Amino acid sequence: MVQLRPYQEEMVSITMDAIPLEPFILIQAGTGAGKTIFFCTLIQRLLERWPNLRIAVLTHRGILVKQAKEKMLSVWPDCPIGIASASVAKTVDVHSNVTIGTIQTLINRIETTVPFDLIIIDEVHRLGPQNEPSQYQEFLRTMFNYNKNTRVLGVTATPFRLGHGYIYGPVKKPEHENWFPAMNYRIGIKDLQQQGYLCEFKAKEIADISSDLKQINVSGDYNIKELSDEMSKEIHVGSAVKAYQRYAEDRKYIVVFCVTIEHAEIVASVFKKEGYNAACIHSKMSNSQRELILKHFEQGSIRILVNVMVLSEGWDCPATDCIIMCRPTKSAALYVQMVGRGLRPHPDKKNVLILDLSNNCREHGDPDNPIIPIPGRKVNALPVQKTCPSCRSILPGAALTCKECGYKFPQEVYEQNDSVEMQTVSWIKKLPEPFVVKIGNYSVSDYTSNSGNRMLKLTLNTDGIAPLQIHEFFMFDGNMHPFARQKSRKSWQVLVGTEPPESTDEVLKRIGELEMSIPERVEVIEDGRWMKVHSWQVKPWNL
Repeated sequence: MVQLRPYQEEMVSITMDAIPLEPFILIQAGTGAGKTIFFCTLIQRLLERWPNLRIAVLTHRGILVKQAKEKMLSVWPDCPIGIASASVAKTVDVHSNVTIGTIQTLINRIETTVPFDLIIIDEVHRLGPQNEPSQYQEFLRTMFNYNKNTRVLGVTATPFRLGHGYIYGPVKKPEHENWFPAMNYRIGIKDLQQQGYLCEFKAKEIADISSDLKQINVSGDYNIKELSDEMSKEIHVGSAVKAYQRYAEDRKYIVVFCVTIEHAEIVASVFKKEGYNAACIHSKMSNSQRELILKHFEQGSIRILVNVMVLSEGWDCPATDCIIMCRPTKSAALYVQMVGRGLRPHPDKKNVLILDLSNNCREHGDPDNPIIPIPGRKVNALPVQKTCPSCRSILPGAALTCKECGYKFPQEVYEQNDSVEMQTVSWIKKLPEPFVVKIGNYSVSDYTSNSGNRMLKLTLNTDGIAPLQIHEFFMFDGNMHPFARQKSRKSWQVLVGTEPPESTDEVLKRIGELEMSIPERVEVIEDGRWMKVHSWQVKPWNL
């Protein structure tokens, strides 16, 4: 029996609660969160409760079908599984309670397949808009025509699409229609790092190459042929090798991302000429060839693994301690996937080093919260701010000295030699540490958000030379998503210790319970531009 991590248990619970209420449920689980284990456990619990349910797991690649089957059987060895993938099984089985298959195979049997009750779409960011024809659209609409109670569960680490925006809610290309009305649960990269399930990362970037990329045509992403020709030039290929020699020679498992097979072969050959054990892996190789190369890499006999779109999804080698990006992209999802290949923890590494030779860090920003351009929408950028680590004052991002306490911020420096120059990426920073504050006064109010959701707003004001204001929101109304309600219920139970209210009206009637429970001190943590409560219960030695 697989022991779920606490957040995986929460994901299963929230999804189980949402299934009777919502036709479309979306889960964002960052790289390394174990999303396959999550939905395999969900399937087991659903079938143990309702043995006649029919469940489909859809992927876009045969290798992901194989991996999902193996994970499913590790969670539940007796699971009744049928495989619908021509590249994985000789015969197609769509009659078992659980069908794991590719959309390409299932769409060809759509007229003879008994409708599914639950459809789980892995890597659901590949699902296009409702109003654009696709295999997924045809499949889902046919299933809903036969079974109006069908439920769709989407799982992804990157809930956004190039040229579209977010795959849920209204923040997307105006003429597109999203399948998912909202996000039901999210656990991101930083959350997983804080809980010890992902390693930390640091990044260095080469000087801006945007002038080299300006000449390349863009239709969604860069034109592949033109991009390959540019990145195959001696200056770019040479920079990759020199950057490795300057910054990463102490790293043992290096993965390089390239544009095309031709580009990858050029990069691999230059590494080999310099005497490094390098190999190239790509889609034109047979499965056995790829598996052999991956085996040698994982065993350490190949040190540098150069690839083209083979390792961005569905592959993990936890020992990977360096990512070299030689593949510029306009896709934030692809960028996050490339970074994610090195984030799994391993006993022999402290962190993963990202060497960016592609302008990706500059273009997309923090992998945990990347910049997502929305077609047809102008975004007014918020002024960049930072927090003084000494007195916690909020300051302009360009400030060199804190005006409140005099703290001097360390300056980013370029490391130089005769071969290559790279700069530490400015958005890569140590995760914020929680700290204890003393509560001076507070206020509570009946609050309605811009989207019309009603909740209780608790504002905490701290004492001290540089006072802080912390806003906490309690969401109990039935129209809130299960994730928001469950978090509010947990906060109430920890803070107040009584049975949580069922609505905002009820919490306003019981406001005295909350006011009597507000502690003298709380532990807070920086969350972007704001502060949030990290823990309502302060340990005695932190006082």
